[in-house]
Amino acid sequence: ALGVHPWYLGDILVDDISNVDIEEDITKYMKWDWLTELETHLSNHPHLLVGEIGMCKMARFVREFPKEKGGKATALQLQKIVFKKQLDLAAKWSRPVTVHCVNAHGLFMEVMRDTLKEAKESCVEMDDISEAKKHWRRAFPPAIGMHSFTGTAHHVGEILAFEKEILYPEEVEAGGKRRRRKQKQQEADKDEMQQLTQDGEKDVLFYFGFSHAVNHVMCTSEKARKKGSEAVRSIPSDRLLVESDIL
Repeated sequence: ALGVHPWYLGDILVDDISNVDIEEDITKYMKWDWLTELETHLSNHPHLLVGEIGMCKMARFVREFPKEKGGKATALQLQKIVFKKQLDLAAKWSRPVTVHCVNAHGLFMEVMRDTLKEAKESCVEMDDISEAKKHWRRAFPPAIGMHSFTGTAHHVGEILAFEKEILYPEEVEAGGKRRRRKQKQQEADKDEMQQLTQDGEKDVLFYFGFSHAVNHVMCTSEKARKKGSEAVRSIPSDRLLVESDIL
């Protein structure tokens, strides 16, 4: 996989951001030749994935971004822009992505929802709802792997509920007219959240990876490890990825 990791956005900044007059356009802080280069590689190598990409509040790039240029807030916005550019490129070339997301679940979901909103707006005049739904799906990569996922069971639920908005929009709309399902019923429905494609295969967008190094060794407390275990148990078994990261 090839991509710009959220830790290393400093490598694609212009040489001296102190001389940049952004005029409210912070993208001027970045060089953009890397994006063209990435697309060229994807074009030449059909088996390349895109990654790791994503959001990370713990990155040195975020912590050390100049305060006179907006500090952490600007750095996170730049991460968000670069993540979205690469997500769109992966969708264009139909390549799965691996996502690094640390302490930035809200920002990650903002990018996801912005992507769906743009897709819906671009086909608002489509009369055929089935074609519109295909258009929404194509706005995303064929698969999104959440690398060494550090979110909670609540975050898993939010991600899978969002997936359902894309794959089962009619079911979500109907659900809004009914009373909230009981917890037992929600658990029973978990494995039915994927719709079937014409090939008879499950259409799944999100997968969740866990590694011993990140999800166990690097946890600082039993409470954190317990939350990690709860997150694993909340994920449908066909979405779980075991990773090979080691220290």
